[in-house]
Amino acid sequence: MQRKRLALIVATLALVAVPGTTSAVDPTQPAYGGPMTGAQEVPAVATSATGQGTFVISADGSTVTYLITYSGVSGTVNAAHIHTGAAGVAGGAILPLTAGPSPMSGTLTAANFNASGSVTTFAQAVAAIRAGTTYFNVHTAANPGGEIRGQILAAGDAYFADLSGPQEVPAVATTAIGQGTAVISADGSTVTYLITYSGLSGPLIAAHIHTGAAGIAGGIITKSIASPSPMTGTLTAADFKASGSVTTYAEAVAAIRAGTTYFNLHTAANPGGELRGQIGVTVTAPAPSPTAAPTEAPAAPTLPPTSVESPIVPAGDGNAMGLLLVAALAASAGTLVRIGRRRSFERR
Repeated sequence: MQRKRLALIVATLALVAVPGTTSAVDPTQPAYGGPMTGAQEVPAVATSATGQGTFVISADGSTVTYLITYSGVSGTVNAAHIHTGAAGVAGGAILPLTAGPSPMSGTLTAANFNASGSVTTFAQAVAAIRAGTTYFNVHTAANPGGEIRGQILAAGDAYFADLSGPQEVPAVATTAIGQGTAVISADGSTVTYLITYSGLSGPLIAAHIHTGAAGIAGGIITKSIASPSPMTGTLTAADFKASGSVTTYAEAVAAIRAGTTYFNLHTAANPGGELRGQIGVTVTAPAPSPTAAPTEAPAAPTLPPTSVESPIVPAGDGNAMGLLLVAALAASAGTLVRIGRRRSFERR
């Protein structure tokens, strides 16, 4: 029994020695969308309402996630769709959007598709979105054919983030989870964000984008974006704050593209951050080598159970202890453990 206990201790110490996290910059995902106005409807609608839409197609083309904001409509939005049709042309509805208060968000799959005209499959609908021959609009009682419309065109690049406590530096033990998306406009002048979260230890008191690679705590580079989930908005140079080597808004945008920024959500219980998500980066905890699993160890000096000291984590390696349990649970699988799950714009 003592030999087995020693082997287990050795295996645990081996896990602590494994770096806390590994990370890889994700491939860039193109984003589509555009502004909504009454003038784009066919025929044109006289309204002061405006809106904005963002659409991201998954790498395999199986999903389309969307975020739509609007204001000033004549009444309750009772329907919303993606239609087939080039600019100035009215077409049939091919994908329903979840109508509701602004912001509206969700995920579309082949199960949501309705054929119209020459667009007879979901794959053709995705191709039409990429080609700029679709539009989206919202309908009201006063304007049942659509009050405001926006052509879906190339709109920039999308970067995703999975938010979790173990990504914090030092790691935070929390059951809270979150997902985030940052969309950089084609000209780099705006960053549109959407963050959903749940399970925080208390009310959200602040939220920011910080500079810092995975496993590194960095300074704040934007104003606070805290609000109830889902949090959404658009950042410009006016919202930028210099920190460290990031001294301009253009450098902040470049840092987002490079994967060296993160979303951070703060609570009273965790003022330094309870949930963190590296933007555009997949963060994983490496599984230990199968040789580190508990086995019958060779003869070794007998150690009293109380004589083992707590392992010391080197300075700057705060994630190692926070991820120890995650890595240990993965030992038998021999695979990478993903911190968090990639999700879409869909509201939870």
